[in-house]
Amino acid sequence: ASQQQSRTIKRLQAEKSKYASDSAEAQEKLMQAMEEVKAREISVLQLQKKIAEGEAKLKQQQNLYEAVRSDRNLYSKNLIESQEEIAEMKRKFKIMTRQI
Repeated sequence: ASQQQSRTIKRLQAEKSKYASDSAEAQEKLMQAMEEVKAREISVLQLQKKIAEGEAKLKQQQNLYEAVRSDRNLYSKNLIESQEEIAEMKRKFKIMTRQI
């Protein structure tokens, strides 16, 4: 009985040692996984920041484009009006030269 008890104690000590080793290994894997998650979260935040910066730059470029387009339309309208005025003045000038 004493020998049986001794073998059981040794077996339980071996199991305890194995479970302690397994637990330490699992803890190490957990810590590595947590570090990986933290690194990826930082990466995601950096990418989100880049996206936000890109969207802001795009919005700024769109606003500049709209301003240039608006100016172009205004200048085009002014050009057409000026060309019409010139044509009208030429017509009047021809009429005046005929009258002289």
